[in-house]
Formats: sequence, structure tokens, C-alpha cells
Amino acid sequence: MPLPKTIFENFSEKFPLLQKFYGLYHLVSDLAKNEENTLRKSSEITVLEILEMIVISTRQSKIDKFQTLKQIMRKLDTLKVFADMAKDVKQISESKYSELTLSLEGVSKMIGGWTKAINPANAATTPAK
Repeated sequence: MPLPKTIFENFSEKFPLLQKFYGLYHLVSDLAKNEENTLRKSSEITVLEILEMIVISTRQSKIDKFQTLKQIMRKLDTLKVFADMAKDVKQISESKYSELTLSLEGVSKMIGGWTKAINPANAATTPAK
């Protein structure tokens, strides 16, 4: 008899974006691993905050969800700056930086598409059928 799915597995099936952010968390955790690394800690916290906001947004009305997704986009921009900083101070290799930025771009596109799909301004201009 197969084991029951975890909450994360159930959510990941419905929202593949969560799986992407889970992978992103592992990439961010690869920043220099000393105890005093505030850049890594801040990056990890930011990814976890985004994960939390994604889960919350799945239960929100369209207007609230739209605002939450805009907050997520701002946090993603912050992560992009953190990635640039990590590369500049040599806390991650060029290959890890490339992997991280590609992952960030991918999830940014997913969030951007979701935001565009539920944008209240779009609903007001869409003709009724």
C-alpha cells in the first residue's frame, strides 16, 4: 500500500510553482555556509517568505491574491539583488549564479503570468460573451 502524500506533495501537484521555489531554496542555501553569512540567511528567509505567500495566495480572493503576487514579485527582485551580491563577493561560483538566476527568471515568469491572469484591471476591460 503506497504511503499517503504529504501536504507539500499535494500542493506541489496543484501548484508547480511551489516545487520550483523548493528547488530555489536549495540553490540559495548553497551560498557560503559560515555562521555569519547574513546574505545567505537573508536569502533563505526571503525564499521561505515567498513560499508562505504562495500558499496563502491559493486561499485568497482575486483582489487579495493580486496584491500578494505583487509582493512576491518585489521579494523576487530582492532575491535577484542578493544573487548579484553573492556573485560579486564570490560567495557563489559563476555556474551556481547562472543556475540561480535562471531559476529566479523562471519563477518570475510564472508569477508574472499568474498576476496577469488575475489582474482586476484585465477583468474590467474584458468584453462579456
